[in-house]
Amino acid sequence: MNISKDIKIGVVTSTYARAHDDCQVPWMRELLCKLGMDAGAIRVMAPAYRGLGSHEIDGTPVHRFRYAPSSWETLTHDEGAPSKSRSIFYKMLAVPYLLCGALAVFWWCLRHQIQVLHIHWPFPHALWAVLPKYLLGVKVVAMSHGAELAIARRSRIVKIVLGYLLRMADVRCANSSHTAREVSEVSGMDDVVITPYGATVKSKKQSMSLDGDPMLLFCGRLIQRKGIDVLLRSLPRVLARQKVQVVITGEGDCKQQWMELADELGLSESVRFAGFVSNEELGDLYNRCSAYVHPAIFDDHGDTEGLGVVLIEALSYKKPVIASGVGGIVDVIKHEETGLLVEEKNPEQLAAAINRVLDDSDLACSLGSQGYDHVRNFFDWDRIAQQTADIYTSLTEETIAQSAGPSLIK
Repeated sequence: MNISKDIKIGVVTSTYARAHDDCQVPWMRELLCKLGMDAGAIRVMAPAYRGLGSHEIDGTPVHRFRYAPSSWETLTHDEGAPSKSRSIFYKMLAVPYLLCGALAVFWWCLRHQIQVLHIHWPFPHALWAVLPKYLLGVKVVAMSHGAELAIARRSRIVKIVLGYLLRMADVRCANSSHTAREVSEVSGMDDVVITPYGATVKSKKQSMSLDGDPMLLFCGRLIQRKGIDVLLRSLPRVLARQKVQVVITGEGDCKQQWMELADELGLSESVRFAGFVSNEELGDLYNRCSAYVHPAIFDDHGDTEGLGVVLIEALSYKKPVIASGVGGIVDVIKHEETGLLVEEKNPEQLAAAINRVLDDSDLACSLGSQGYDHVRNFFDWDRIAQQTADIYTSLTEETIAQSAGPSLIK
């Protein structure tokens, strides 16, 4: 779907791919590709990483603003700002980050005549939209993913600021019904548009898992809210019934302690921490696994899964999914229909659900098949891209009508 190059869209984010083989925010990159906008119609603004300059990804210009000496420019990307913000050093670094970002976004909007700013993680990034909105007439789309709302839950000041920024936006979006409810609560607005994301690991074929022991798979950042410790504590109850292999991909600040926990529980022969894997390798793991397990929790800061794109990816391979019923996961997994939901932090219940899927091939096949249909209907990229394009078009048409004068406004 093409949007005219006469419409100028600016996407503002804390993180974006640094090279063609970088796996940062693949869903955002996929959306921009699916929009299929004419050259120059859409641009990305993101902070520099270790001095990285402006560049181009998939034909989209990516402007990188500097905010510190190159060796210090690590506030975003990789582990992510929410985790790093607990450090005093990174809290201090946030000051030049915010100031430099505000100046860069304003100049960028002025230079490229941006008409719509699509802001991801509106706290703090929607602060950068205040001047463009009120001085340049730029329309603002505020896209919440959940992390900013977790910060707002533990800080009254952040909640007040975020509420103002959300009300300032012309359109408020959220990645799931869970996130949308929180956006409504913080902003006092009930017109939140749910715009989810689809799978970014392409399913070329579906097949049954390979011969041998059943394989359980988890993919994602190894941070507290992923709940891998719950999965590890559930495994002795699973292994008491049958042999299984568990593959855990990803990196994160909890990896070492979870590896040590696996050793303490005597799981070293059954559990493999695979680290970062490429999309091709991940696709192979999805294809081979017997079931996908996602034991997410609310972490110590009240954060949890905003959506869980990896669940959508697993279902695109027709794999049965067992997950905690928290956050936006419930938009993807309907209990007993598209997967099995369990209580968070409950290893006994998780083990029972895993055993149930591994013991009943008909159930596993049914959950995978129904999940696949659900994903095709509700998390289709063409549908998501069209919804996003409609938002952009409606805002730019509104701007044109306003500039034309009252006689054209109905």
